[in-house]
Amino acid sequence: LSEGLPCKLTQDGVTAQRGDPHRVRDFLSAEFPSLTEEAYSPLGNGHTPHAKRAYIETACDVIELRHVDRTVGVFIGAPDDWSSYYIRVFAMAQAYQRPTLIRRFGHECVFTRLSAHGVQRVIAETSPANLAMSRTLSELQFYATGHQLSDRWGPLVRYTKFLDQACEESFLERFTGTAPPGSQGRRQRR
Repeated sequence: LSEGLPCKLTQDGVTAQRGDPHRVRDFLSAEFPSLTEEAYSPLGNGHTPHAKRAYIETACDVIELRHVDRTVGVFIGAPDDWSSYYIRVFAMAQAYQRPTLIRRFGHECVFTRLSAHGVQRVIAETSPANLAMSRTLSELQFYATGHQLSDRWGPLVRYTKFLDQACEESFLERFTGTAPPGSQGRRQRR
């Protein structure tokens, strides 16, 4: 995803750029301490921070949103499988949680680039209590596609944005409408 970065996103100078690990960690620790599972892990698990850092540095795309020489947002994502991309973290400072900025970042820096590489869907999860993120994902045209109870994060709602029209149509055909199970995905029409 870092091809073509930095990318200017707003007239007032918010840019998306390749993330600096130290600035990203400092931003998340200061603005969103609940996103660091180390705060909830048992004491004495010294391997987790090192393993997490190595994973993020080697397997993830890290994009930092910057404004006037300070970090105002962070995106961390990675391939989930051969056709899916998982958003691990997307966090914006409250003053920058502007729908137009978030939509532009999503479309220009994430969805268009992933689609160009054959990715068919983007997946994200959030707490059902995180109404701001649920609203943001809905505005970005993600569908609620599942839920789970995680030992590390508690209850989560899974959201999917389809980048491939055929995959979206298949999802809609199979899981919306009036077709009963076993009807080979065809909707019954009256």
